[in-house]
Parts: sequence; structure tokens; C-alpha cells
Amino acid sequence: MKNIIYFCPSLNTPIGGVKIIHRHSELINKLGGNSEVFYAYGAAEQITWFQHNATIRTQGTFNRDRDFVILPESLILNFWRQLKELNVEYGIFVQNGYLVAKGIAEEELYECYEAAKYIICISEDSIRCVNAFFPRTESKIIRVIYSIDQSLFKAAPVKSNTICYMPRKMKDHSELLAKMLLKKLPSNWALVPIVGMSEAELVKTLATSKIFLAFSDFEGLPAPPLEAAFAGNVVIGYTGQGGREYWNRPVFEAVEAGDIVSFLERVMSKVQEFEKGNSVLSEVHLALYREYFSPQMEARLMQEMIARISS
Repeated sequence: MKNIIYFCPSLNTPIGGVKIIHRHSELINKLGGNSEVFYAYGAAEQITWFQHNATIRTQGTFNRDRDFVILPESLILNFWRQLKELNVEYGIFVQNGYLVAKGIAEEELYECYEAAKYIICISEDSIRCVNAFFPRTESKIIRVIYSIDQSLFKAAPVKSNTICYMPRKMKDHSELLAKMLLKKLPSNWALVPIVGMSEAELVKTLATSKIFLAFSDFEGLPAPPLEAAFAGNVVIGYTGQGGREYWNRPVFEAVEAGDIVSFLERVMSKVQEFEKGNSVLSEVHLALYREYFSPQMEARLMQEMIARISS
């Protein structure tokens, strides 16, 4: 069985792709496989924004018979060529299909993907992007998914009149909408930016809020809107393209990117529903999401990936 080594950026900032890399590596070990996370730029800072039990690899040499390396789509650089020269098999983890051409010269891009043994995709949108860029690699694609921790992301028994959002995503858009909302919201409602929060603080904020504003921009399968929904929020905003895989009413309401006035109108309409005492979400609405983004689905797809890599 191959030792599956995930290359990972050495960053201690809230980046969803970094979290998924650690979770998937950890899951492979739980499923009886072998996996490690390797920080591509040397030892990373201590990761504090989420908890994990992934095995961290400190050794930067690789065995062509034993190791299989997975490179993030945005961290290909020269690593793919070095691995190819060492005859170490590698795959590319495409969490965001819009980043496949980042950090690599165009003449190398196609050679890199042609040389990869597998291309691991987190979403249907990522698969579409890969097929558009590299039509000859379709047989190499492996679909995986992530799960939402339903023990963490759940609604509080009592919610407050709170709207939350992540201002680091599409900052100009979020600032415009925030200014408009502050002039329109009833005095008993609050707008809470999610900034510099630990995972525990994020969980608490989402658990007590009622509406989450999504400013996803070219994302493969954005996780924050799902985490917000699992915590009992109505999600309003941009799908980021990849979010279209799950963006269905009444849990999710899509807004055309850049249409700030329509965004405002959708949010205020939802606030009015809450003010009238209407219950917007129920467990029935979330049932399909709980099944699709479950640990069982994630594990099944990961087992298929392990089998293909090790065959």
C-alpha cells in the first residue's frame, strides 16, 4: 500500500483547502491506509485555528516504490518536475479548478497534468474545469468530497437576530453591502463580521446567527456556506460557481455576483420573515445535505481513492 503524502502550504491562517488536506490525510490513516502531510516550505507555524490529528512529515526525501505525492493545484511550481525526475508518482488535488494555471508557466501546465497519475477533484465544478483545460485526462479523475462535522456545526437552542459574514472574501462587495444593511436593518438586528476567529469561536457565532452572507468568488466547493447552513442559517449570496452543486432553496438563495442591491433586497426580505416569526429552515430541508456531506460519503470516496492509488 502506498504512503500518500499531501503537500501543503505552510500557513496558519483560515484557508479551507489547508483544513481539508489535513482532514483527508487523517481520514486515510483511520481507514487503514498510510498518509502524511508535508509542509512544502519547511516547518509550518503551529496550526491553531483548527484541531487535527494528521501525521506531519518532516523528511523531504521520497521513495519511488513506497510514496505517492499529492500536490495542491495551486502549489505545483517545480515540485512536479522534481518528482517526475525521481520517478515518484504524483497526483494533483484540484480543490479549485480556477487555480490550475496559477504559479506555473503555460508551456509546463499541460505537461504537468499529463504526467500526473491521478487528478483528484473536490467537486463537479472542479471536474468541469479540469476537463475544459485538459480533455485528455478524464480517465485520471478521482472524485472526493469533504464532510461537515455535524457535532460542531449545529444550531443553538436559541438564536439571536444576527447576520454574519466573512469580510476577507470579496472585501469591496462585503463592505458595500454592510454599509447598506446598517442603514436598513431594524435596531434589534446586528451585523457580525467573522474576523480572526478560532474554529470554536466560528462555531459559536454560526450557531447563534440566523443569516449568513456568502461572498464566494471562483471556488471549487465552498465550505463556509455549508457550515453556516448546518448551524441553522439561511445562506444568501454568491455561489462561487462551485457552490451550485448544493445551492438550492430554501436553505440557499443565490445572488448574481456584483448585484449588491438585489443582495440587500434578499437579505431584508428574509429579515422581515424572521420578524414575522416565520420558521425558515427545518430538519427536512437539511436532510439531503447531511447525507451528501456526511463522514460516510467522504470515507466511501476516500476508500475508492486509496484503492486506485495503491493498485
